[in-house]
Amino acid sequence: MAAFYRRVFFWVFAILFLLTTPVAILYSQGYRFNQYQGIFIHSGSITVKSTPSSPSIYLNGELQPSGRLDMINNSTTLNGLRPGTYNIKVTADGYGDWEKNVEVHSGVSTEFWNVLLPQKEYSPKELNAEGTQRYFPSPFGKKVAYFKKNGENLEIWSLDLKTNEPTLIFSKPELEFSNDQLENAEWDSNEQLLIAPVRSNGQKDFLVLDSENIQAPIVLSELTSLSDIDHARWSPNDQEAIFFTALPKDSSMQNLFRIDLGTKNMEIVSDNVKAYDLSGKTIYCLKQSDIIYKTDLNGKGEKQITFEAIPFSQESQQSRLIVYDEYRQVVISESGEFFVHNNAATDTLKKIGNDIRGAQFSDDGKKLLYWNNNEIEVMYLRAWDVQPRRSENETQQIIRFSTPIKDVFWYRDYEHIFFSTQHKSKIIELDPRDHRSVFDIWEYNSENFTSSYDAANGIFYFLNEIDGKRKFFFMNIPLQTGFFG
Repeated sequence: MAAFYRRVFFWVFAILFLLTTPVAILYSQGYRFNQYQGIFIHSGSITVKSTPSSPSIYLNGELQPSGRLDMINNSTTLNGLRPGTYNIKVTADGYGDWEKNVEVHSGVSTEFWNVLLPQKEYSPKELNAEGTQRYFPSPFGKKVAYFKKNGENLEIWSLDLKTNEPTLIFSKPELEFSNDQLENAEWDSNEQLLIAPVRSNGQKDFLVLDSENIQAPIVLSELTSLSDIDHARWSPNDQEAIFFTALPKDSSMQNLFRIDLGTKNMEIVSDNVKAYDLSGKTIYCLKQSDIIYKTDLNGKGEKQITFEAIPFSQESQQSRLIVYDEYRQVVISESGEFFVHNNAATDTLKKIGNDIRGAQFSDDGKKLLYWNNNEIEVMYLRAWDVQPRRSENETQQIIRFSTPIKDVFWYRDYEHIFFSTQHKSKIIELDPRDHRSVFDIWEYNSENFTSSYDAANGIFYFLNEIDGKRKFFFMNIPLQTGFFG
């Protein structure tokens, strides 16, 4: 009898093993049984990578226990989801919520790699720079140059961000800071010297200033004996050299010049130049022929980049050339005509828009941000294989307002954009799935409010008028945290 029961138990367990093993294998491979259809379905998953990291995740309103979450590459994955639509919410204490309705497909992970949760409350720090009219952060976020009027004098100051101590580096009457909002002061790579655009007797000029008051100020027009100097830039490989454009005597065509501040030697690098830009150790020039060329920093080895003239609808002498590299350049005419040259799978030069006010390449050169008075758009210069996928040369309207838009900048992940409108500074994501999340960052009342974002150092700056006084603030976005995020 005992032998009989042993045989029964053996065959019962053997049958159970044969029945459950395939189920266990299917389950381990992501299959789930659908009781309504009576079949096994390959499940999907949702992956989220957020700032801040380690958030709380809700699926269809239910908080997901940590035991269900897989943590890989600082991201969180919800596995074993049957195909269908889910509501996912990402939260963290002290931050706003991110929420979307998500489609999960069989055998596929639906991925969100750039979830940004803004702080609910920001605490900006006021800088010791009251009366600032314009400001220019240094490359590594250690200093800020700012400009203001003090009676008849134009004053230029350098402020140390760590100590919040300002240093006056220039003061002189009968000078104005450049009224061209697209003309920037430029720091050298050592964060000591500064090229500052000014106007004297109605003509453009530039000052070379020392933020530590070691060297005496240099007036570029006096050093070069040229007038109406424009677009002065430091040489990328020589911090004693400056490039600039100017009209030589007895000529109606401006040239690109290079001057050595030490030797005072000046030479023409390229002639008949409408606009130029520097990228790496290469100069790119838009010539009077409306064709783009490139040379080395000495003006040697000239090479034609575009092979047809940019088809402006009218003569444009004040065009802007913005370059990422030899394969990606944009031109904006003074009337706002916007042309993009993108040499990727195909070499295309085409007009993208009108009334464009500005453009910025992403840090990797794969995306191009541009905007007019009411709309923000992005062009994808390279195919984008990470979800959400985008095609080469695809353009997307990111947002549109009936009120004016200003202060448009990439966020540091180049998947979000800062902008201001309706008395609020905002940030919007590029990901259009379900909807684009838009968050308010700061609310202001002054019509003279202006802001910018230093993506390299994660610092948001703004000027605001409070009780009739113009004040200067900054704050870290994202919030600076410890080593483990």
